[in-house]
Amino acid sequence: MQLQQTSSTHWWSRFAARHLHDYNAPAIRLWLGIVGCGAAVGLWSVLHLAQSATLPWAAIALATAMAVLASWVPVRIPRSKTSFTVSDFFLFYLLLSHGPAAAALAAGVEGAFAAVRTSQRLSSRLSTPAAALVGFAAAGLVLEHTRLLLAPWLRPEVAAMVGLCIAAFLPFVCTTLPLTSLLALKRGRSVSLRQWWHQCSWFGAIYLGSAMAAAIAHMNTLQFGPTALVTTVLVVFAIILLLRVSLERQEAEHQAQEVRLRDAQREAELGQLRFTASFTHAGVGMAIVNPEGHVVQVNKALCRLLKSTEASLLGHPFSAFLHDGDVDLFSRTLRDATQREEQAFSIELRCITPTGDEPWVTLHCSQFDDPGHLGTFRIYQLHDITSQREAESRLQHIAYHDSLTDLANRNCFGAALTVAVERSRSDANIRFAVMFLDLDRFKIVNDSLGHLAGNELLREVAHRLRRCVRPSDLVARLGGDEFAILLNAVSSIEMGTRLAERVLEALTRPVSINGTELIPGASIGITFSDLGYRTVDEVLRDADLAMYEAKGAGRGRVVVFDQSMHERIADKLALEADLRKAIGAGQLSVVFQPIFDLDPYRLSGFEALARWEHPERGPISPSVFIALAEESGRIEALTRWVIDHAVAQLAQWLHEMPSMSHLDMHVNISSHDLTRPGLVEHVQQALTRHGLPAHHLTLEITETMLMNDLEVSLGYLQGLRDAGIRFSIDDFGTGYSSLAYLSTLPLDSLKIDRSFVMGMEALPQNVEIVRAVMNLGKSLGKTVIAEGIEQPQQLQILRSLGVPRGQGYLLSKPLKAEQVPALLAVPARSAA
Repeated sequence: MQLQQTSSTHWWSRFAARHLHDYNAPAIRLWLGIVGCGAAVGLWSVLHLAQSATLPWAAIALATAMAVLASWVPVRIPRSKTSFTVSDFFLFYLLLSHGPAAAALAAGVEGAFAAVRTSQRLSSRLSTPAAALVGFAAAGLVLEHTRLLLAPWLRPEVAAMVGLCIAAFLPFVCTTLPLTSLLALKRGRSVSLRQWWHQCSWFGAIYLGSAMAAAIAHMNTLQFGPTALVTTVLVVFAIILLLRVSLERQEAEHQAQEVRLRDAQREAELGQLRFTASFTHAGVGMAIVNPEGHVVQVNKALCRLLKSTEASLLGHPFSAFLHDGDVDLFSRTLRDATQREEQAFSIELRCITPTGDEPWVTLHCSQFDDPGHLGTFRIYQLHDITSQREAESRLQHIAYHDSLTDLANRNCFGAALTVAVERSRSDANIRFAVMFLDLDRFKIVNDSLGHLAGNELLREVAHRLRRCVRPSDLVARLGGDEFAILLNAVSSIEMGTRLAERVLEALTRPVSINGTELIPGASIGITFSDLGYRTVDEVLRDADLAMYEAKGAGRGRVVVFDQSMHERIADKLALEADLRKAIGAGQLSVVFQPIFDLDPYRLSGFEALARWEHPERGPISPSVFIALAEESGRIEALTRWVIDHAVAQLAQWLHEMPSMSHLDMHVNISSHDLTRPGLVEHVQQALTRHGLPAHHLTLEITETMLMNDLEVSLGYLQGLRDAGIRFSIDDFGTGYSSLAYLSTLPLDSLKIDRSFVMGMEALPQNVEIVRAVMNLGKSLGKTVIAEGIEQPQQLQILRSLGVPRGQGYLLSKPLKAEQVPALLAVPARSAA
């Protein structure tokens, strides 16, 4: 006996550990009570049905099967974990038609199947059918007693309907209250009838509806036979299926909507996280400002930009962090954007930091409406452009200042002069003047001492000019060695002239550069606003004209512009136009001045000289039209024409008089010609075309022209020299040349300038100069030719000095081409 008890205890312990492990003692007692009552009712139902010999088991089995089938087609309540079936309809019908034992047993079977479908735990699979057994057994008892009580007053079928509806509450109570209490006890909470009713009352409605439907179906079956029951069952199943499909579709749509809402919510949360991360860690400063203009949120970049902490920025007006000079601009821009209902705007302004720094920023503003309906907030993005602004400032300075002297450049001077012109035009009492300066011998400094020395001289000149002018004046370097000064508030011409003289005097003081003492020297032209200028170009043109007048008058002086200069320029331009026509219209001619050997005396060659006979003005001086040709760019065409004409003429004379084969032809060329690549080719073509050997042609160039572009000239000189052409330096002694260069240049002769020859009889020093040139020529192996021999005494001195060749009016004036044959026919004679 004790062994059996021990075995039973052991079995129960294992069962409880496996299936009731989460049940506390009250819950276990309640579960045992439910299962025990269910088991008792089940046993009673089986015994009661077994004692009845006339009970239709097939009908009971069919009703039970229909109830089980209905339990496997539950209808889920949308948006809840609860579902219902119509199995209670068949159970209540069975209760009416075959009594409580059949209904209780069918309810137990249906409950067992439902528990298997919905739960994996044996405890639930036992307690659920047990509660159903008890509930329907109790409902059967209540139904029988209610029928008896209502029988005297109601028809039997109506009494059955009313009794069934009353009895329907028993299964509702017996299946929901114990199980709800069991769950509460498992969680250690007390059972609350109010909470039970609140959670499970809708089950009572389902039980009541099922009971009513079952009562009606039973009444129809009694009246119309089994067909009515079959029809009712089919309709019930059809309704359930349609309802299930509809509710499932609604649930699916709801689930899909829930998914979309969750996705949208997740995306919104992610968006908020992204915004927060972007805002916090953005590389540009950002601030969120409320409708009152106070800062409510800032990021780290803004704190770094303003060199402040987050706490020191929050709650303050945003304008408090702007430079005082830009607050009005910001407020005005914000107000205008608000009035125009613009969503965004951008502006460049300065901020202010606690350390006094003034960083430049580009402020981008956008706005958004607060979800809490607090008004329109603004987001300010501040891009630091301080470096860009500083670079622009440096570029602005570079664009308007000369890099060498740091003076204003032509652009800056033009802008300032434009303002001065407009102010003077608006008010004649506002007067100004412009000085145009050009250094007199800057090129010589550059060529002799080098460009570094030239740059140093320019910087010294700029320094002196700054010291000479007033604070209101502007000094500019226009380029090269050209400077300009804008004199503002000039009360009179005398005042402007005095300032110009002061500048000129400052530039006459010597300066030491690389150990060499130099005098900058300058020619200054000045013009005044009294002439009613309308454009900047007019002012600079007239000041430039006055400067060239100063250079032409001897340099190192100040010349005030007057209208007569325009007349001279107009005349010069007209003459330039006539010169362009003259070259092609046959107005130019060539005369030939003979060159003689002085001892023994004989004709040795000619110098070709261009002449212009203007149809209206008469003869034009070569010094005028040749200079004009150089300035206008026509010198190349003029030189080519003279070379071609001279070569052709000498070739003709040599062909006619072979005995004169020793004659040569001298042709003057300019520095412009010597730097033209086409000169070598043109000379060779002219010689070939006219059949003249190259050694008969000598090209003359002044020493000053040669030294101006020596490096470039040497290449062309050598090219012509290689072709057999000879060279001579014209006007030797009047310019600047290096003896070191002179000894290496491909030269054949030196022509002594007429200024030395014409004064020999009166100035002994000229004789010594000529003697020195003669000795230099001998030592270098160069032939010396004297120019400008006009007196017999001059000829005698030259012969005594041993000068081999000469030319001048004493020997022969320039001859036209048709006069030369007569000279060639005269035998050599002694000069007077």
